[in-house]
Amino acid sequence: MKIWLLTTEYPPHFGGGIATYSDITTRIWAEHGHEVTVFVVDNTLDAMQVTEENSLRVVRFPNHSTPHLEALGYGARLSYYYAHWVQHFLELDGAPDIIESQEFSGIAAHLLQRKRTLDPLFRYLAVIITAHSPKFVLDPIERAPVYAFPDYWLGEMERFSLKAADGAICPSHYLKSSLIRELGNFEATVIPNPYVVPAVGTQEPGDRLLYVGRLQYLKGILTLLDTLSQLWRRHYPLSLDVVGGDSYFHPRGISMRTFIEQRYQQEIQQGKLVLHGPMTPRQLAVFYDHAKAVILPSLFENFPYVAVEAMSHSRAVLASKTGGQADLIRHGISGWLFGPESLARQLEELAQIPPSHIKSIGEQARRDIEPIVDPERIYGQKLNYFERILESPKNVRHFPFVRPLFTQSVPVPNLAIKPGSPQLTVVIPYYNLGMYLMDTLDALEAVPDISLEIIVVDDGSTDGISIATLHRAQRQYSRVRVLRKANEGLAATRNDGARLASSPYLAFLDADDQVDSRYYARALEMLAHYDNVSFVGAWAQYFGETQGVWPAWNPEPPYALYHNPLNTSALVYKTEHFLRYGLNDPEMEYGMEDYESMVRLLANGCQGVVIPEPFFLYRIRDDSMSRGFNMDNLMLLYQWVMEKNPEFYARYHKDLILLFNANGPQYLMDNPTWPTAVHEMARRK
Repeated sequence: MKIWLLTTEYPPHFGGGIATYSDITTRIWAEHGHEVTVFVVDNTLDAMQVTEENSLRVVRFPNHSTPHLEALGYGARLSYYYAHWVQHFLELDGAPDIIESQEFSGIAAHLLQRKRTLDPLFRYLAVIITAHSPKFVLDPIERAPVYAFPDYWLGEMERFSLKAADGAICPSHYLKSSLIRELGNFEATVIPNPYVVPAVGTQEPGDRLLYVGRLQYLKGILTLLDTLSQLWRRHYPLSLDVVGGDSYFHPRGISMRTFIEQRYQQEIQQGKLVLHGPMTPRQLAVFYDHAKAVILPSLFENFPYVAVEAMSHSRAVLASKTGGQADLIRHGISGWLFGPESLARQLEELAQIPPSHIKSIGEQARRDIEPIVDPERIYGQKLNYFERILESPKNVRHFPFVRPLFTQSVPVPNLAIKPGSPQLTVVIPYYNLGMYLMDTLDALEAVPDISLEIIVVDDGSTDGISIATLHRAQRQYSRVRVLRKANEGLAATRNDGARLASSPYLAFLDADDQVDSRYYARALEMLAHYDNVSFVGAWAQYFGETQGVWPAWNPEPPYALYHNPLNTSALVYKTEHFLRYGLNDPEMEYGMEDYESMVRLLANGCQGVVIPEPFFLYRIRDDSMSRGFNMDNLMLLYQWVMEKNPEFYARYHKDLILLFNANGPQYLMDNPTWPTAVHEMARRK
């Protein structure tokens, strides 16, 4: 089997459990004769590099910005690069049998967006997500500000990765339950992570407690230290060694180590608490061997390698119930599990247990953990899961949106195309744009394999050249119809053209813009394929007076109500859905009529999807309508959009308030993959 793994951690760079998992998993695959390729980011490099390591091909690449990708923040750009290098090797080697990726940081999100938007190169790839440390689950527990960009958007990318994959693996039942609570309709198979249990002799337990892990709020370090400080005041006999790196403590705005050194200064001076910092595995093994017990007080754990390592070293573990350690430890037999109110009592009882009993608990822990994490056993489970995924049907008819809209279901129209009728109607609103129209029509002429109907709706042009261009267009292009009418504004002009459409699909294109020749075919394929997709957009490529790319995102609330995630002037719709729910509101006379139309479609259960390719060519010119926006204008338009859709906005009021709080007003937004000026200013204070 040909297996590709996408990971952010791989030897020689180790950062945590993901690195341990990736190292052991790929080695066992290779030992069983599979062709294994690892894709891993490495910012020490200047360019992509391929190496062969122990029969494994490792593709390392940097996440450096380029002019083409300067609009993408670090996390979104990283996801883009994973898809980019997968594409490179797909074209070089052909498709693998399975691609497995972590969900952390959403590194598979761009790849899966291309797959689910029916990109021919990605469409039939089998993609599995193995969950490790989902940011959108952990950040609230960590007391981090979860609505600030770009962290909020990384969480959205993680959610999409889990929902859009062909299958998902959770190493623990605890993580699976947590993801079901967060994602709703979510399925996953529980397969533990593998670990190579070292051949070590049994050591006599020591007289100190050991904490291993980052100094991090969600790891429960403060819960542990608060409990121990109270016990130490009552002459508790066991001291604590802390081994692990530092982290940022958001509520205090300082590092966690600094906070601990300030708060527990007396305990540190008395030698009750010793902070050792991070260690190599060899150094850490010495601490395992001489600990009385290892304490794992985490507020959340997926599959804690600390517990696995400690049990492998025949150490007794006292662990919280909130995590995958509950899958590993039999309370009172191979360790102990505690709840929120029982930590102090368990620590006091632990101090009274004689060394001989502690030793027997540790020996049982090693016997218990060996079969659970046995790489051969887990390899068999995972291979069987891969085979089930490969045998499962791939013709998914529902796009995997992150959140249901909780609205009435939209009726699916009869999209049968009558013989001789066009497949797609393209409506071009037109007002005094004669110098651009022929270029736009030339671009439409280059669209292959689609029967087009093109309706140019002239909104009372007054410029003689523009009027003459209309007559020229009618003579030169057989598919072009021209409707001339009195000036009513852009919204009414789009509506008049839409009502004339004789095809099941409808697109708008401004008279100065263009489209890539592949755009409409891909959009129509998606609209025909997905029962729950009503409109399709794409990334925008600027041309004219500015160059660059405008990345776009699937328009899902709450973000789609906070800021427009895509250029709504060139969408492709199911005609019936637009006519029923999306007609532009002429009262939006100062702009954003297309954005308000999209919000109203969403409010009525009509969802949209973005092709992550720059298929829309967006001309930038100084005299365009959008260039005339000012702060007062923008504030007024956002107010109107909200007032016209009050119930829909009310449904997401909490999220919207928190997005505003964290990132500032909508009209200062660019895209969610970068920190906003408001957020950066707040962090500097």
